Amino acid sequence: MTEPEKNLLYSHREKNFMEVVDEGHYRSLYFQGDVVQSRICLKDPGRLILRYTQYMMAAALLASTRPSQVLLIGIGAGSLLQFFTRFLPSCHIDAVDYSENIIRVARGFFLLPENDFIRIHCNDGLHYLKNLCQERLFDLILVDAFTDTGMARTVYSSEFFKTARSRLTPGGVVCSNLWSGNPTVYKSVHKAMTKHFSGSILIPVRKRENRIALLFQESVPWKAICPSPQVLEALTKTYVLDFAEVSAAARKHNMKLGERMQHLFR
Repeated sequence: MTEPEKNLLYSHREKNFMEVVDEGHYRSLYFQGDVVQSRICLKDPGRLILRYTQYMMAAALLASTRPSQVLLIGIGAGSLLQFFTRFLPSCHIDAVDYSENIIRVARGFFLLPENDFIRIHCNDGLHYLKNLCQERLFDLILVDAFTDTGMARTVYSSEFFKTARSRLTPGGVVCSNLWSGNPTVYKSVHKAMTKHFSGSILIPVRKRENRIALLFQESVPWKAICPSPQVLEALTKTYVLDFAEVSAAARKHNMKLGERMQHLFR
């Protein structure tokens, strides 16, 4: 098999290096030339392509089965919004990104959905959460805010996660994508996240350096995270995501052996 032909559609180099490339049936947004930020299938934009986005949405939907009010911090090319449009079309979503360029590219090249249920905001995620949506509560807050240098500092901060907790409905959940090539930065961000939540788990993404964090107001609801095989199969059929794989990874990397055995034979 030969490598798919690549067609450069857009390049921006003034402040943040960014490229839009067509690769066969896929359209990708790259940072710094070789870091894939987002990818969609042009023939089926509602299907999540990148594995970390698949894990992120599967984890989020295990923790928050039918969210109706969602805040997304970090739009990228809009693949998560495409997923919601296809599978949860009545969900109300506020989507925030600090970059006018990112939003323009998502609109121009990635079919960014905007309708009565999806509102796009160009703003810093922390500033938006603290100052512009004080009357809003969310069932689910998704965090995937990256610049060309890594996790956005104002978003992946103690202040952000403290504020995020105060903006959740009872039982609401924060689901965040974590990635950093610097272990010190990663540990600092993880500490900032867990400081304000009673329950948390980290789910490593298979064959990737990403980890998906789930943050809970109370203890981890393991019955929801690790339901029966029948429930996992039904969720997979509904959302076309591998819920069994994500649930198993959550259990393996967060439960002690005794807890796993107890849960297995409950």
